[in-house]
Amino acid sequence: MATTDGTGTTRGAATRARILAATAGLLSAGAAGDVGGTSAARHAVTVSEIARAAGVYPNQITHHYGSKDRLVLDAAFALFLRDTTRLQAAGRRAGSADAFRQVLARTALAMPSTLLVVRALAAAGDDDAQRERVRLLLAVLFRQSERYLERVVAEHGWTSPSGVGRDARTFWSAVFGATLLADAGVTGGPSDLDLAGTVSIR
Repeated sequence: MATTDGTGTTRGAATRARILAATAGLLSAGAAGDVGGTSAARHAVTVSEIARAAGVYPNQITHHYGSKDRLVLDAAFALFLRDTTRLQAAGRRAGSADAFRQVLARTALAMPSTLLVVRALAAAGDDDAQRERVRLLLAVLFRQSERYLERVVAEHGWTSPSGVGRDARTFWSAVFGATLLADAGVTGGPSDLDLAGTVSIR
């Protein structure tokens, strides 16, 4: 039940943040062990592990996030959006449009959080609330990416024949698809795809 003095609200926000940070830490630790496509990161974090890492009771996790899947999705995206700021910094250092596209492709595929997000997206299933959360988080990603591309194009005097909005959506859709195929052990994979070519910036 909500409190009127703000104390409970502040404490609740702090608890939520602690739970999210603990989950992100556990996911990062698993992703770090997933070098070379091994199954180390396949160990799904449990509510008990998250509660222990966050210093909370298991029922507080469902109270604040509704489900473990929702929490894992939010934590994976938090890590992913943090990593995209590094991707953007790497892209800004590129001296040409071609180098820029190549840097984006290489960096996006190398980020451990990309795999975490793909797995979290795959776990959304048919749950309407989870699917709505996915749509919201993807909208945030696409909008941030679009704004970034707009700035880069303006700064360098480049052009985007397809439009930066389409570039952003096509690029991330291709990255997620390539990562999903690689995670499934499909022969070929990211190295066989021209991810850089999904961005029309010239």
